[in-house]
Amino acid sequence: MSVLFEGRVTAADRARDPYLELPFDVPPGTTRLTLRYRHDAGSVLDLGLFDPAIGPFPSERGFRGWSGGARDQVVVAEDHATPGYLPGPLPAGRWRVVLGLAAVASTGCTYRVEVDVDAADGDADADRASARPSPAATPGRTRRTGPGWYRGDLQSHTHHSDARGSLDDLRSAALARGLDFLAVTDHNTVSHHAPIAALGDDELLWVPGTEVTTYRGHANVWGVAGWVDFRIRSDADLVALVRHVHERGGLLSVNHPKTAPGCIGCDWSYPFPVGIDALEAWQGPWPQRNWESLERYDALLHAGRRVTLVGGSDRHQPPQPDSDPAALQVGSPTTWLHLRERSLAGVLDALRRGAASVSEGPEGPFLEIEVDGAPMGSHLEPAAAHRASARVTGADGETLRWVGAGGAVREVAITGDAFEDVWRFASDGPFLRAEVIAAASLGERLAAVRSVATTRGLPAGLDVDTIALHPYRLALSNPVTFGAQTPSP
Repeated sequence: MSVLFEGRVTAADRARDPYLELPFDVPPGTTRLTLRYRHDAGSVLDLGLFDPAIGPFPSERGFRGWSGGARDQVVVAEDHATPGYLPGPLPAGRWRVVLGLAAVASTGCTYRVEVDVDAADGDADADRASARPSPAATPGRTRRTGPGWYRGDLQSHTHHSDARGSLDDLRSAALARGLDFLAVTDHNTVSHHAPIAALGDDELLWVPGTEVTTYRGHANVWGVAGWVDFRIRSDADLVALVRHVHERGGLLSVNHPKTAPGCIGCDWSYPFPVGIDALEAWQGPWPQRNWESLERYDALLHAGRRVTLVGGSDRHQPPQPDSDPAALQVGSPTTWLHLRERSLAGVLDALRRGAASVSEGPEGPFLEIEVDGAPMGSHLEPAAAHRASARVTGADGETLRWVGAGGAVREVAITGDAFEDVWRFASDGPFLRAEVIAAASLGERLAAVRSVATTRGLPAGLDVDTIALHPYRLALSNPVTFGAQTPSP
């Protein structure tokens, strides 16, 4: 049996509702569904599937898959499914194809969606990762288990969404870079969660996540078992989602709030709702406008918000061997977390506490600050005399900059591979944080950017002169905050 949908959407349709649901009935005994779709060039329509259990936003049930614009054919069957989709019983009832109206041309967009019910088996794109044996251990690698600083990446993607590489490819790349933990945050799906669970007690501490990908912004969710509804249609829906994620024991982090020409929804155009747990102030190579994200993070601190600063490579992993430059690989940048225990709960705890620091890569530089003996993420009462200290490793010849409410409040040349700066100050604003700025290495780094601009090109709207106008950060600490804070909901 086949069901055919043909229609046309306009920019006005998208403005009214970015999600178009196409209902169809599945009879008892169905064991397999195949979806095929196409649409006019010049528009972008995403593809997903809900089963009869789907409820009003935010629903926890009824999700059967999402592939965005990555695939034009998907399969969902009882024992397998295309990456991004969930295998399992196909209950009888009203199912829905969902089309995300990501971008609709001014002239409109026609689409065609065909659903085959009980079609013959034989797709080559089914993901049988759960049946694969766990990967072999890496020779010579010793896994730590106790408290301490662990380095990892909080945003990465596989073929379960819009990357080409598998979880195995991503795992190999992360271990090659020396990472201790890795969050896999495929777009709007959780089909990668079961293969991650099958890896068990791996050399990597796996953090199953989801990048909630909307057309007004993206946000990582960590620590939630099961699907997280992405159908945000209003600012109020976003507030409800933050509350919903917290009720399920998870955390929500705003991703890459910066200019991103050509990337639909990558810049954050929602308000920052009270209760967000983190903000990705550094995504990918520093020169890719990360100063914009950092400025928006500082604005939250100015407003008395307590939000953890994090980084993420946003690596869309290719198949191995991974031949891209290190600056584009998983782990660039690296987020360091001070874990009380090596576990998913330990990762979430560190993120809640703000026990985090970000560096351009796994080799550092590493930056850690304290105020009056209190670690990053702490909240103190204002005083006329605080003692601040910073520990920096791997940044000889660079500059340590302290940043408060009024901007830079202290700059010190870093002399030595292991460096410490101690000073006293009176708190006159809501926060103090620190960063490592390229000094001795700045010329070399800008020369590398010029080489990239010549050979590969820079993102739209970027040039070397624009990049050179902004301090070239190599590491960012989390802040210590002072005084009255905006309450959590």
